[in-house]
Amino acid sequence: MKIIQTSYPLAISKKLVSILTTETVKSGIDTSTGIIINFRDPDYNSETGGYHPVEISVDALGKIQYITDFAYVGQGHYAELAKELDFDFSHAQFQQMGRHFQIRDGAALYKIWQANFCHYYDWKVFDVTVQAL
Repeated sequence: MKIIQTSYPLAISKKLVSILTTETVKSGIDTSTGIIINFRDPDYNSETGGYHPVEISVDALGKIQYITDFAYVGQGHYAELAKELDFDFSHAQFQQMGRHFQIRDGAALYKIWQANFCHYYDWKVFDVTVQAL
């Protein structure tokens, strides 16, 4: 699968495309129906924090559909993972903690998120899984 880098409402960096391509190739799975790539910090929890889990969906044509960053909300036994940031490229929507906006309204935050995510990946903080759609 060739991940498409252009034609999105927000800029997708070459580094992010490289990460997605690397993990897709490493997985060896059939990508003909699309994939979901999950990045998880095994030490992340509601008590001590860590690096947020991220899910990225890529369709069968190699186009990124969405990027979702999760975080714990609540405290103690009531804490649960919820969407903190959601960049939905397929619908040009941006969501932050349950509030919906046009994707262009999240452009500055997305730029920071993307740079940070790529650094965290380089630091090898994530366990990565790839599954077919």
